[in-house]
Amino acid sequence: MVQLEDELLTVAEAAALLKVTRHTIYRWITEGRLPSVRYSPRVLRLRREDLAELAQEKGETRVEQPAESWAERLAPFMGIITKEEGELLRRIIMEDRRASIYDPD
Repeated sequence: MVQLEDELLTVAEAAALLKVTRHTIYRWITEGRLPSVRYSPRVLRLRREDLAELAQEKGETRVEQPAESWAERLAPFMGIITKEEGELLRRIIMEDRRASIYDPD
């Protein structure tokens, strides 16, 4: 239950505080992971205390994985096509994109 002394935040403020997107906040609300207070169909607020609890829970259960570099992500595909074939493929895709802009169908 919300008390008068509770600090209430907007969805955008909560997302910025937790460093997630607004869509993630809405998903957590829908899943029941994050309680919210709805004042009207367009006004939704979140208690800072609830966000702190979720952040603490998220920090304890979330396992940080090191970010892969682009080279590591592309390594399985290296050698499948040559640089020239890749450039040709890129040109074909770009031509097709330009053609589709003016195509009425």
